[in-house]
Amino acid sequence: MKRILALGLAALLATQILAACSFSEDLQTYPLPTAAISWDPATQMALRTAPCPATELPSVVVEWDVVHRSLSLSGLKVDLPFGFTGRILPSGRYQIVAPGGAVVAQDGDTIKLGGADTEHVCRVQGVEY
Repeated sequence: MKRILALGLAALLATQILAACSFSEDLQTYPLPTAAISWDPATQMALRTAPCPATELPSVVVEWDVVHRSLSLSGLKVDLPFGFTGRILPSGRYQIVAPGGAVVAQDGDTIKLGGADTEHVCRVQGVEY
């Protein structure tokens, strides 16, 4: 009797697994993007008018969480200079782009900063903005 009950439960479980697998065929899939998606980092609100201090700030690592779409610069609050932008590539990698269009860094890279403090950055990778 126990053997028949165990076989019946196993058959019921197998039926449920097959039903669950066939159910997912109706779910719609979405293609990956073919172009970059704009996702800007925190920046200063206006162009800097004061001279850039010679202060070197701690270097930060660009950490992009592709699952949650969140950007961290070594966990610090960093405001990059006015005009900086960011983008997510179709591969899922993240890039930080300077006002002139040059890629300054991408996820995993270390950025060297300079300025008054991390909220008033005026130099990125040795270039003053």
